[in-house]
Amino acid sequence: MQAAAHSTFSELPQQGLENPDEATPSLGPIDKVIRSSIAKTAAAKDKPAKPYEVRADKPMGLLLRVQPSGVRTYYVQIGRGQRLRIGQAGTITLKQAEERAKKIILDPSAFEKKSTTGVTLGEYIDDHYSDHAMARLKNGAKSVARVKALWKPLLKKRLTDITAVEVDRLRNKRIISGVAPATVNRDVSALSGVLRHWVTNTKGNTHPLAGLEALDVADDETIRYLSPEEAKGLRQALAERDTEAAQARDRANQHRTERGYELLPKITDYCDHITPMVLLSLNTGMRQGELFSLAWESVDLRLKTITVLASHSKGNTTRMIPLNAEALALLTCIKPAQATGLVFKSPISGGKFDNVKKAWAEVTKAAELPDLRWHDLRHDFASQLVMKGAPLFTVQKLLGHANSRMTQRYAKLAPGALADAVELLGAA
Repeated sequence: MQAAAHSTFSELPQQGLENPDEATPSLGPIDKVIRSSIAKTAAAKDKPAKPYEVRADKPMGLLLRVQPSGVRTYYVQIGRGQRLRIGQAGTITLKQAEERAKKIILDPSAFEKKSTTGVTLGEYIDDHYSDHAMARLKNGAKSVARVKALWKPLLKKRLTDITAVEVDRLRNKRIISGVAPATVNRDVSALSGVLRHWVTNTKGNTHPLAGLEALDVADDETIRYLSPEEAKGLRQALAERDTEAAQARDRANQHRTERGYELLPKITDYCDHITPMVLLSLNTGMRQGELFSLAWESVDLRLKTITVLASHSKGNTTRMIPLNAEALALLTCIKPAQATGLVFKSPISGGKFDNVKKAWAEVTKAAELPDLRWHDLRHDFASQLVMKGAPLFTVQKLLGHANSRMTQRYAKLAPGALADAVELLGAA
C-alpha cells in the first residue's frame, strides 16, 4: 500500500471591498440616459457572446463590464490601462458603485490598501475570486459553489483570521463523518485556490494554509472493469435496445402509412447516441465529458485518430488517440454529410449533453450491471490493455494522465509481467 507524497495546500495549483461606513457627498448631476443604461444593464440577465462595457460620464471612469457568463462587475478607470474593481452588480448597488468610484478617483492608493483589509472570505469570493474562476477555471462556477458549500463556517471570517489549525479541525470533522481523504484533499485544494488568489493579488499577506500537509491517501482502490461475460451482456443490452427502437419505429411507420401520414426516418443502425458513446468509451478510454465535447473537427477518419483538446481534457493537455477497427467503423457510420460541430448533440437542446443518466440506467439495468458506472468504461479500456501486455507508459499517454502515479494502479492487473521480471534473478 502506497501513500501519496506529502504536499502543502498552499503549493497546490489554482482584490475584497468593504461598504463605506461613512456618508459620502453627493456626486452631483449624472446624465440620465447613461445612468439609466447602466442601471438597466446591471439588472439584466443576458449572457452575451462577447464581453462588453457600459460607461458613465459622471463620475468619470465608472463602468460596468458584462461577461459571457452573465457576471456584471463595476470598475473605475484610474489611468491609461489601469482600473480597479469595485464589486459585482447585485452585491452592491449602482449608487454604492458611484460613491466608491468617486472615493477611488480621489485616492486610488488608499483604496487599494483598504480594499483587502478586513474583507471576509465570502466577500472576497463574491467581489474578486468568482470573476477569476469563471474566466480561468474550466469549472469555475462549480469550484466557487464548492468552496461556499463545504467551507461555510469560514465565509464570514476575515481572510487574515483564517488559520491552518482551523481548516485542519474542519477537515478532521469531515473525515470522522465518513468522507474519503481524497475527497477532503480536493475540498481543501479548492479553498486553497481562493486563498492563493488573495495572497497573489495583495501585499504583505502569507498563505494561511502554508505548511498544511495533504492527507495521506492509500492506494487501495479497486479497479472496476468488465469480465468477458459482463462485456458480452453490456453489448447485448445495447444491441437489443437499438433493435427494439428500430422495430418500434417500423410499427409506427406502418400505422402512419395506413393513415396517409408522413413517415418517420427509418432506424438502420443506432437508435440514438448511447451505443456509439459506450462503444467509443470502451475503445478509446475517453472520459464522458470529453465525449460530450468531441467535435467532428477533432476526428480524422483518414488518419484514424481522435484528438482530445486540452480545453476539454481534465489534465489540460492535448492528446491523440488512435482509432481501432470498431471505433473507426462506428464513427464512419454516424458521420453526417456535413460533419462539423459536436459529434454527439443533445436531442433536446441541440447542444452539448450535460448527462445521459436516464439512458445509462436503462442499459445497465438491462445488462444486469447495476453497479457499473460510466467511468468504469475508461477503467475497462486501461485494464484490458494492461492485461494484454500494453506498457504502462503507453496506457498513461492514451489516458492522458499527467504522471505515472494514476496509471500505476493498473500494474496489479499484469501479475505475469511482474513474475517474469522476478524470474530473471534466477536465470543462469
